[in-house]
Amino acid sequence: MIFLTSFRKHVLSLPVLFIIILSLFLIVPETSQSPNKAYYPQHSQYHPRSFTTTKVKLKDPNYPANSVKHLKILQSNPDLSTNQLLLSVGNLHRPYFEKKKNKFINESMRRIIMMFMQFESMSRQIFNRGTVSLPTQTDLEGLADHVVESRWYREALNRFYSNNAYGFSEERMLRVLISIHTAANFFEVPYPTLFCLFFQESKFDFLADSPTGAKGIGQLTSIGLREVQRLRSDSKMELKLQKTAFHLNRVYTDPQIQKWLENLGFKINFAKISPIPEKIEFTRLSSSFMREVGKELVKEGQSYGENTSLLWFLSKRLRRGDILSNRFAHMHKVFSQMLEEQYARSQASAYNIETNILLSTILFSHYYRYRWRNNKQVFNLAPEARVILATSAYNHGQTGMRRFLINLKQEFPMLDFQALSSKKLRILFTNQRLSNAIKQSPRKIKEVSRHVLNIMDCAEKRPLTS
Repeated sequence: MIFLTSFRKHVLSLPVLFIIILSLFLIVPETSQSPNKAYYPQHSQYHPRSFTTTKVKLKDPNYPANSVKHLKILQSNPDLSTNQLLLSVGNLHRPYFEKKKNKFINESMRRIIMMFMQFESMSRQIFNRGTVSLPTQTDLEGLADHVVESRWYREALNRFYSNNAYGFSEERMLRVLISIHTAANFFEVPYPTLFCLFFQESKFDFLADSPTGAKGIGQLTSIGLREVQRLRSDSKMELKLQKTAFHLNRVYTDPQIQKWLENLGFKINFAKISPIPEKIEFTRLSSSFMREVGKELVKEGQSYGENTSLLWFLSKRLRRGDILSNRFAHMHKVFSQMLEEQYARSQASAYNIETNILLSTILFSHYYRYRWRNNKQVFNLAPEARVILATSAYNHGQTGMRRFLINLKQEFPMLDFQALSSKKLRILFTNQRLSNAIKQSPRKIKEVSRHVLNIMDCAEKRPLTS
């Protein structure tokens, strides 16, 4: 009898013991963190690390996050000849492809991935502009790994390249990658997070159009666009936006960049980038546009172009990321080309690649620097925790994430928010806690959780495998 009583006490104490251990894990700071890691005690200062893809360094690697001086357009280095540039970056990341022999990487994608990784060094050397990342985040090859190993890469691109009728555009892909890099630099946000955010949102497809009405590379919504308009009313933010657009135009027209792209095998003439208009149109496709698409398809010998109802159905599938069968491959090419010519070529359209990426970055930057608080209580968060909250707030607003932090403080009163690492926050980012904070359906809560965790999986360093 005494033995049974003792056994019950031990069993009943297990849940209590688990709660105590979890609380200690959350409260005690990690001792294995990098000594160079900078926390975010005030929303206006942080010091992420620069990518180390080249020995060329920024003039001031520890510039404050909101420095207006940083926006000054720096002149190219006149002493750096095109041949010197090509030699300095020519062999960067080439061993990466030797490690990927077992992966399906055709010549076109090899060029695109090489361009994406080498552009960091080119930008630093020509324009003295490089991106930053957090100590917990992956490098350029890690980002490339995520893309190459994704289902999108395996299924979508393999089908695109198996049939030229799909009309895959290298030019649009390069515009996306260069714009993301430039936006991360000018708005001073961690590049891996921004890259992974856009990849998760749209797989870099400017056609992307969700059932909720979100459009383009960054899946801008009408609500998000209104918030961007409010943020642009700040003259410093508007100046930063227009200087980013101006710099993009410089990149697209720079003769050394053009020569480097030619060396990689690209033959591209980028369109001129104009100032971003004050009013952005949330483009809605018309019946007359769809009839024009049908006429072009018929010209190419595709009789299904006469069926307008079918074209509407196919266009909806396209804009939701579906890859049509070979029978409808021409629809990919014709629809995307005509959408760009009639709508997306204008910088006033939400479908425009550069406009969508820059405005989406304004929104993400706002949430990354957001002053999370509950009345007089301010939640001082480290950057690696901020990027997680920012990616969630980007889709669902700051109200739910603010409530999430308040609930967390109530649940763990001794929790040190300033020492809250991405690893710890990931453990706390449960569906139940999100449900209590965001007040959405279980399906929506799972979607939020999956979305944020996928971005983290993409942006953060992978655990070492034995």
